[in-house]
Amino acid sequence: MRRTGTVRAAAAALLMLAATAACSGGGGSDDARPPGRDRVKDEDRASIRVDHPVALADKGVRVRVGGLGAEDRVTVAAHAKDQRGMPWSAKGDFTADAHGRLDLGGQAPRGGRPYEKPGSMSLITAMLPQRGPGTKMIGSGRALYYHPASPAEQPSYDVRLTVSKNGKRLAGRTISRQWLTGEVRHRKLTVARDKVDGELYTPAKGAKRRAPVLVFGGSEGGNSGENAAALLAARGHPALSLCYFRCGEGSGRPNAINMIDLGYFTRAARVLGKEPGADPKRLAVMGNSRGSEVAQLLGQRHPSVFRDVIAYAPSAKINGPYLAGAQGRAAWAERGRPIPAGPIRLDRVRGRVLAVAGGNDKMWDSDGAARRIAAQRNASGARHQQVTYPKAGHHVNWFPYGQPGQEGGADGSVLATARADEAARADSWTRVLKLLGH
Repeated sequence: MRRTGTVRAAAAALLMLAATAACSGGGGSDDARPPGRDRVKDEDRASIRVDHPVALADKGVRVRVGGLGAEDRVTVAAHAKDQRGMPWSAKGDFTADAHGRLDLGGQAPRGGRPYEKPGSMSLITAMLPQRGPGTKMIGSGRALYYHPASPAEQPSYDVRLTVSKNGKRLAGRTISRQWLTGEVRHRKLTVARDKVDGELYTPAKGAKRRAPVLVFGGSEGGNSGENAAALLAARGHPALSLCYFRCGEGSGRPNAINMIDLGYFTRAARVLGKEPGADPKRLAVMGNSRGSEVAQLLGQRHPSVFRDVIAYAPSAKINGPYLAGAQGRAAWAERGRPIPAGPIRLDRVRGRVLAVAGGNDKMWDSDGAARRIAAQRNASGARHQQVTYPKAGHHVNWFPYGQPGQEGGADGSVLATARADEAARADSWTRVLKLLGH
């Protein structure tokens, strides 16, 4: 088990850093200034100012540059490292105004690279892995992913912002992006001890009771929802990132979506609902892609356990087994009996289903599925909800900003939907928090 005390100590240190930054106005660069000179060059006066130098990973920050020369042409860059130590970065060329100032939220990079529209967070979300000594591209097929360390091991990550002119650095600033704050607690759940495999994050004892959230991914397997669970806990919602297949050797879980029993998920929900700060009557389930199928089934078949359902890039029907080969019977089961493939009814759901889809989803027709979901009514007769982002693809799930970088081709190119996917995550995350009653 990872030590909760380590998480608390690290989070406390971050809070102290935030307080220090606040006392200094949260503004200037952290690069040292040369001692007194009679004439100070523009390069010595340049600074990077951010309104939230320490913030949750799903919160946007405003980035401004000052102290430049009038209409100076400069390069602004963002840098981070993933859990393997691989450097990620992105840079854009900008022009300061007549007062030597630059606001990334009001100006896009010249030439539209690495993004076309103004946005303070766009440089961070545009980062991609960099080739270099001791590094290599990570990814399978055409997709690359930024994988931060587990929030329980590293409750935040740093992003370094720099400004340079003609190859000379003028200013630098490090901002901290937090997964956890305050006294958020973590506990590793195992099949051997808890009958489920997952990462449990809960707010401090004595916190206001809020809707707990059971989070899980899709055909990628593993524990892909852990960072989302940590952020939800930081916002006051007890959350469990559940692994239901491909959980690692010795986990006791299968390596295929084949006869995955709903009882496994309800067992996890009951563990979550007993945590301090959890209101079990408001328990929600959040599933992505193939996980959206079982999320809807749980809301429909177990309304006494689950209230609301968040279905990212959803299917409106039960599909067949995945990675099961000739031995596959059905993807999902109830008390050992296969649940037949076909449309998913949602008329017994106690709360609402929120379906989030991309209109340019090449994986499957999640837009059409979302519309079919929203056309149904819940147990009280209210319609379910859906939102479609026309230019977004299949990856509209989870939170914004927290994963610096996006999917890109093996040649370093960026997928056509990357920007729209990011915008979809930013908008839909606020809808999710509203549904949860945050």
